[in-house]
Amino acid sequence: MTLGRREVLQLAGTTAIAGTLGLAGCTTADARSMLEDDDLPVYSRWLTLENGGLEFTHVDWTSLEGYVEDELEEVQPTDEEAVPAEYEADPMIVLPSEGLLSAYFFVGLTLAPYGLGRILEDDLESTVEGLLSTNEAFVVTGPIEPAEIDDRLTDEPDSEFFRQFERTDEIGDYDVYTPVDDDDVAIAVGTDALVVAMGDGEDDDVDAADPTTVLQTTIATGADGVDRATDDEESLEWLVGTASGDVSVGQYGDRVDIDAEFEGLDGTDGFVSSLSVEDAETSTGEFAAIIDDPDERTLEGVLGASADERSIDVDDDRVTATATWREVS
Repeated sequence: MTLGRREVLQLAGTTAIAGTLGLAGCTTADARSMLEDDDLPVYSRWLTLENGGLEFTHVDWTSLEGYVEDELEEVQPTDEEAVPAEYEADPMIVLPSEGLLSAYFFVGLTLAPYGLGRILEDDLESTVEGLLSTNEAFVVTGPIEPAEIDDRLTDEPDSEFFRQFERTDEIGDYDVYTPVDDDDVAIAVGTDALVVAMGDGEDDDVDAADPTTVLQTTIATGADGVDRATDDEESLEWLVGTASGDVSVGQYGDRVDIDAEFEGLDGTDGFVSSLSVEDAETSTGEFAAIIDDPDERTLEGVLGASADERSIDVDDDRVTATATWREVS
């Protein structure tokens, strides 16, 4: 199925940028070439298991910025437009699209009161290369100018909307900032990443919900200080290494909650779904999942159902799929 740019953008709110990643096209760097020595995506160095589960979204902003930024600025989080059934039922489109929107709005809305809502814009010295949302932290990667971020965080607020931070600690090479009037959020600023942790008060383990503790774990993981999720779980390593792209979304273990959303995915122990722009007219998707007793016939009716071309392979409990979408002039 092929849609035009404006029609695709009307998917805001449910699938939002469902085809923006390539149906109207641009040329980007191939995110799959940005691998560590073990052939895993670079973002995997930040991943840790929390209470037996993991949920993440990664956006290769370097690859996508030139194309999606203008379109994303026009999308409103409350938009409600009719979603074509072919897209709504296809996890290879829905999941990465929702992940892209979620990461973008976290920056634009959640970080706005901290003075960081416009960090994706070009008028800053800091350069954003990637956005990563994990169980308890949000990581902005790229060359960061700490002094510039310090100015924004510690600036005297000119309205009640903004919150003022102060530097309160250090974790390795990162300066830690917390609000002057509360301890519900902590932000670590380094030269190659900015890490945000927010306490939600919903975890029975008080330490796990403490923002500063979350920062310590996240920063240690990113610096090879503790075992990463892919070091502990071979299945997760396979998922992350099999399906990676410009936007990658994954769930694993206790964090998996898609089995009721899409046919054929009940009994899923983990998955990663990604979308990438290949050239001016083509985008591709990759999907990997571990499913207890997968029904191949049902999966064939779901995975990549909206694509122009696709292939699905089932090997015991491991399911892989690839899909290609092309724009018709």
